[in-house]
Amino acid sequence: MEMSQLAEELRKLDKGEHRQIYESRNHVKVTVTHTGKLSERDYAVGLIIPDQQEFNPTHIRLLIDLYIKRESNPKDSRELYLALEEVFKGQDPTLLIEKVCYLEFPMHLDEAEVNLYMTQLLMIEQDFNYGPDGPRETKLEIAREFLMRFIRWIAAADTQIDKIIFNLTRRYPAPKKYSTPISDE
Repeated sequence: MEMSQLAEELRKLDKGEHRQIYESRNHVKVTVTHTGKLSERDYAVGLIIPDQQEFNPTHIRLLIDLYIKRESNPKDSRELYLALEEVFKGQDPTLLIEKVCYLEFPMHLDEAEVNLYMTQLLMIEQDFNYGPDGPRETKLEIAREFLMRFIRWIAAADTQIDKIIFNLTRRYPAPKKYSTPISDE
């Protein structure tokens, strides 16, 4: 579902409501649960991996997974990063599956398809909590750019993951140079 359409649906979550949003080809379910923690619309993203209990992944899991993928297959990770740029722009991640389903990563936490779904949901959550009508302010034009800059920083491969995660956990923004989208050139 396109980001704007899904955001409208997620705005209407009832208090405590739990809903499955996506299911991957490998039957990983991606869910949301209304928490109301940071704002009235705040929710937690969940993953249900077959034969495992549901858990709530964080931005850190996503970034570490993208880093591991880049380290294990730089060529294919570039294709994934380009698809994530499309998600950032609002594209429906289900329309991008054909671009990422053939990518092979010897090391990974989640399949590339799940990365697309998680990224979209984490970006909507940022827009809700740090956007123009959210309870917290951002200096960025679009709140979800905070996460996208970190994704671009990992894609650039110009620093260690430790520094990237340190900045994220301290809520320091990624350097401004990562506001430039990754191009397919």
